[in-house]
Amino acid sequence: MTDVELPNILSGYHLANDPVSTAARRRLTVGSRDVLALSDGFFTLEGAHEFLGSPTHPTAGYEQLHKIHGEVRMPLGCFLVPGEVTTLIDLGMGPVDSGGAGVLVGGNLLRQLRSVGYAPADIDLIALSHLHPDHVGWLATASGEPVFPHATVVFGRADWTYFVEESHPGLALAENIRAGLLTLASQGRVNLLDDDRQIVSGITRLAAPGHTPGHSLYAIHDGGERALLFGDAMYCPQQLTSLDWAAASDVDPVLARRTREFYLRDLDAHGGIGLGCHFPALQAGRVLGGQWREL
Repeated sequence: MTDVELPNILSGYHLANDPVSTAARRRLTVGSRDVLALSDGFFTLEGAHEFLGSPTHPTAGYEQLHKIHGEVRMPLGCFLVPGEVTTLIDLGMGPVDSGGAGVLVGGNLLRQLRSVGYAPADIDLIALSHLHPDHVGWLATASGEPVFPHATVVFGRADWTYFVEESHPGLALAENIRAGLLTLASQGRVNLLDDDRQIVSGITRLAAPGHTPGHSLYAIHDGGERALLFGDAMYCPQQLTSLDWAAASDVDPVLARRTREFYLRDLDAHGGIGLGCHFPALQAGRVLGGQWREL
């Protein structure tokens, strides 16, 4: 397989002036390396006002984001890191309109990749932050066939245990994604990680549990510079300074907060760019004096 063509279910939602979700694209430079942030689609907090907030103020996230952006539509970010081992970090929702209500819609990633000159066959390594549906959607076709024919997949071992071996309510794996993972594992193309380690030259996996048991951050580093890709450890920059905000999908909210605190201190002390999968417009920034500053 060299390419995958699937219906463009985003066509009814894709607005030319929509930089926050379906059209979001950013190019970051880390030393001499490029990181291309590409959106697969969007999810909206309209109708889900209590998804992100604190126990005493469960709508805090929606309210603050609404003041800034109006309708709160957040991107489904994926990150392409070209190189000797071309790496794709996270895989969006895939061609799915979850619930058919336009709340969580994917399907744009392969078109985004094609627009910057890449096909599925060009990807050597897929690094997943975690196994929630909006991060693994392009792992397999509807029939369970792996979409990326040559890629090895890496992610936290505890997520394999939680999502593949065990059964939990909520954001479970779709059957085609489970089938794709099992096929890849049978081919020796799944590497499960327990610790912090460099997965290829210039990309390091960092354990960041809480949102899911095996949640991972990925650090891109080159020439003394670095970028931290937060996955869903942080849904928006405001969580860096509103550490009590938890996402409703956090498996362990207490541990998720500890992870946010740790990486806030790390960015403040050691510098670097930070960017999460759902940061509005896929806009990266830095932490300076405990405050977030957009690039």
